[in-house]
Amino acid sequence: MFTRDAPQLSKYLPEVIQSVEVIGEGEIRLGTGFVWKCIIPECGSAIVTKHKITAVDNKNRSITYTVFEGDVMNDFTSFNVNLDITPKFGANDGTSLVKWSIEYEKANEDVADPVGILKGCEIATTGMNIHLLKQA
Repeated sequence: MFTRDAPQLSKYLPEVIQSVEVIGEGEIRLGTGFVWKCIIPECGSAIVTKHKITAVDNKNRSITYTVFEGDVMNDFTSFNVNLDITPKFGANDGTSLVKWSIEYEKANEDVADPVGILKGCEIATTGMNIHLLKQA
């Protein structure tokens, strides 16, 4: 959902994702770029970021996005978002654990930690869970 179906996420998660646009054409893969317009829950305002897929491991269900342009880069000199999905041990029903992590370097010491962005990831995960359960 966060790769080839990313442009559809605003339908399922309108409270945090206003739009996702793929930069360029062709198959979505390592190096593909996106423009995301998201709402940060802590402040209620929208931010726009451009990022690309910089690591993907389909076998281990992980993906890393690197932000290279946009509102986030006003406060950070580097910003990577990692998504790891691990099948829940012993579960035979397709249940998985979702872990989001952010690696970042602040532009200066006055910049706050990106707690609102992590909260948005949490809301997106919960929303996707609800959407996928409805489809099952």
